[in-house]
Amino acid sequence: MHWAIFSPSLLDYPYTVNYIRDEQHREEILQLLERLDARPSEVDPYFEALGRIPMGRYFEHLIYFILERDDRYEILLKNHQVMEEKKTIGELDVVVRDTKTGKIDHWEIALKFYLQRLDNADHVSMVGPNLNDNLQLKMDKLTQHQLPLSKNPSFAPFFDSQHIDSKLFIKGQFFYHLNLSNKPPLHANPQHEKGWWCTLDELKPLLKPELKWTTVDKPQWIGKIRASDNSDLLPPNDFSESCFILISKLQNALFYALE
Repeated sequence: MHWAIFSPSLLDYPYTVNYIRDEQHREEILQLLERLDARPSEVDPYFEALGRIPMGRYFEHLIYFILERDDRYEILLKNHQVMEEKKTIGELDVVVRDTKTGKIDHWEIALKFYLQRLDNADHVSMVGPNLNDNLQLKMDKLTQHQLPLSKNPSFAPFFDSQHIDSKLFIKGQFFYHLNLSNKPPLHANPQHEKGWWCTLDELKPLLKPELKWTTVDKPQWIGKIRASDNSDLLPPNDFSESCFILISKLQNALFYALE
């Protein structure tokens, strides 16, 4: 939850939003997280009840969980389906009111991990774990379909024609090839989180005997990666063999983390 709230936005547009509103709010959230750490019985049942869900949905629930306990925000709508002529045309993630300013925002929440396949700043060069997905397609969907949903006439009765700003709450990481110049994509947040990637053949020279490695599967991509036990870390030869076995069987994407 701390990473979901405090990590830098992946992109920097006029319509991207940060969770934290001011320094007082920052301190209040840090205190809230400390209280929750001390009382896991308030946290664990919520997430256990979700069962197995896609990582993006899990990330949304991290945000919903805090919003529901944060006095600075009031949730007005959540996962609200937008209907036209009895057909669903989309779903808003969340509409919140800032209880201090009264301002109403519609947030679309996104968690994205993209790998740069070409050495340029084009959004299409940033591909997702599913190679049919790229940053350009995602931004087109968000800006042309998801964000405008709050302007749909069906919302007028909910808010008495109050103005609603549509914002993008997007976190994640860009991965750059180890031997390229690492040009950030257009509108990348200068402080965005980044990693590197390479092919299996390019990995071999990096497997120094003094280093140990681990593999990281979903949903542990969210937040900082830490090995909880040295037994989770593999020496170079075992890790190399593990990589070849995993990739030969791979159906879902897998990132490798250096410790």
